Amino acid sequence: MASAAASMASAASVAAAASTGVTVTAPGTASASPEAMASVAAAVAAAAAAAGTDSADPDTPGEDGGARCPGNEQYAAEQPTGIRADVAAAWLIVAAAGEAQGITVCLADGKRSRAQQQATYDDYVVQYGQAMADQYVLPPEKSAHVLGLAVDVQPYAAYTWLEGTRGQLGFCRIYDNEAWHFEYDGQFADNGCPARLPHPNA
Repeated sequence: MASAAASMASAASVAAAASTGVTVTAPGTASASPEAMASVAAAVAAAAAAAGTDSADPDTPGEDGGARCPGNEQYAAEQPTGIRADVAAAWLIVAAAGEAQGITVCLADGKRSRAQQQATYDDYVVQYGQAMADQYVLPPEKSAHVLGLAVDVQPYAAYTWLEGTRGQLGFCRIYDNEAWHFEYDGQFADNGCPARLPHPNA
């Protein structure tokens, strides 16, 4: 279960994240000594490996409502409930690394069940029309949120900081039109981020 796996992010790993010296220098960039970035990357990799990669249940819902993002209350601050265990463990360390640099890092949207994803799509169709919905929301069978691999990060300072790590911490921005949407893959730390897609249905 993701919540149990998330607790595997040890105090030592979070402490390593907190002492990184990773800072925001400009949108889309992050600055840190190679040693500092390597320390956080190693903590992320260790916690994710300890948690395992068992598939998330596509019908387990994520948190809906609840806490708000401190100082940015238009966004949620979800717990990584239901997302894949390694993603949850990695997320906790990455969030701690950002917070240690004075950056409020909120999980605005994480796990969605198939029903939640379908409801999100249907809501977009009603509000914005089918064409716009297809630019921003995938059907449940294609969604990384349903698979427990995706996190929507807020506010702006948080997602620009995370993008600036360029996959070294396992999270990459995936779409041109969703600056806040990141997906986790441990191989990103070694291989870098894949080329971004214009939008989810590209």
